[in-house]
Amino acid sequence: MKMLSKSRYITGLQCPLKLWYDCYQRDLAPKVSESQQAIFDTGHEVGDLAQECYPGGVLVEADYRHTDEAIAITKALVADLTVPSIYEAAFIFNNVLVRVDILERVGPDGWRLVEVKSTTRVKEIHEPDVAVQYQVLKGAGIKVVDAGVLTLNTNYIFDGENLDLGQLFEFHEIKEAAEALQLSVSNNLESFKAVLAADSAPNISPGPHCHSPYECPYFSHCTKDLLPVDDPITDLPSLAQGKRSELNRMGIESIKDVPPDFPLTALQSVVRTSVLTGQDYVSTDLAGALVDVEYPIYYLDFETCGSAIPKFAGTHAYDAVVFQFSLHIENREGEMVHHEYLHPDSSDPRRCLAEALLSLIGSEGSICVYSGYESGVIRALSKWLPDLSPDLDAMLARLWDLLPIIRRNYYHPDFHGSFSIKKVLPALISDLSYSALDIQDGQSASRSWLESVTVLDGDARDAIHVALLEYCKLDTLAMVRLRHALYKRS
Repeated sequence: MKMLSKSRYITGLQCPLKLWYDCYQRDLAPKVSESQQAIFDTGHEVGDLAQECYPGGVLVEADYRHTDEAIAITKALVADLTVPSIYEAAFIFNNVLVRVDILERVGPDGWRLVEVKSTTRVKEIHEPDVAVQYQVLKGAGIKVVDAGVLTLNTNYIFDGENLDLGQLFEFHEIKEAAEALQLSVSNNLESFKAVLAADSAPNISPGPHCHSPYECPYFSHCTKDLLPVDDPITDLPSLAQGKRSELNRMGIESIKDVPPDFPLTALQSVVRTSVLTGQDYVSTDLAGALVDVEYPIYYLDFETCGSAIPKFAGTHAYDAVVFQFSLHIENREGEMVHHEYLHPDSSDPRRCLAEALLSLIGSEGSICVYSGYESGVIRALSKWLPDLSPDLDAMLARLWDLLPIIRRNYYHPDFHGSFSIKKVLPALISDLSYSALDIQDGQSASRSWLESVTVLDGDARDAIHVALLEYCKLDTLAMVRLRHALYKRS
């Protein structure tokens, strides 16, 4: 039977079938995506930096393939009173193996269990994570006098010179919560051991647990034999969990089968009618909303990069720092010019970008955006660059958001409940598509730019920059084309 670990324990809490697959049929999971790998890389970066908060510690380098060696090294380090902390300490009890991120010595015989997370707060799932480690350490004879989670502190502002790790990280004591979970930990471990000792995988149907607290990599496999539902009720925007459960109890899976007297929001009712008729919905207010602009129209899109560890002066953990913009400018006669900016290196991009944008944006004319994201970026720039604040703040009053206009006044069945530009664009305009681009979403853009300016050079960097410019340019061109296409349908 496979050995349990803290990660497998958390997996079992989410779904025992996922635990089975992780242990016996890992090949059923797809290759780790770039976005998921980026999350893993961030976790490793934060974990390595957190060790510096506990100077003098010793790393147990033996990996998962050398468990016995890791346990023996840990035992020796625990006995050595000159070792103040142990990184990746290994313990086994009751056939459960844990590697503790940081084990800090407290007094001659006590220890503080520190679980490092790259989040900015303690999440509910972190408590059982610490609790199972607590049980194993206690069982292995370790006196745990304190236990908690070390997270990033969003109140800390980097000065641009010296990273203050004492301020960057924040420790949250949850020893009492871990102790309160000990009985459930014991029961769960026995249950998971029974799952892994069985001759076949447990029979568990797909459900909400497939997506919480983490996206399950086996979801496609578990649902491969299920007949797809046309226009599922999950396409109803902002459908409350209570209403979804009520529809499930009624055996209703498709929007087409939702009873006419079932309570829906105004937008959900629009979606239901559009699905039933197969026709798009156009409100009588659409045309007026689309022409309620001042020329020239500036179609603006930003790309940003958020780092767990702040890199620039005045920033917090995960602050979105803008590194690129695209700007299409349309005059009253329909003539169009395009401008763009992409920061070329790893230096602070904010001032260069802001000055480039302000030199182009003028003092009059509507600034068309898609969602409130650009507003947040401009406000952040204004805060970081106070000498440019008057001009940046003046932009805010000129913002004209196309997303709520579409959301209030237009719906197409091909939106499938989403008003993302990636869904809206192909439903209305067939000759523009993100699918042919090397970079197709904001997360990829962020990762690609960071890689290009910190790792790559030469042709590889140039290729990424070309792809970034093409992607951002399509975002603003899409807004231009969408506004025109919608006006024709109004």
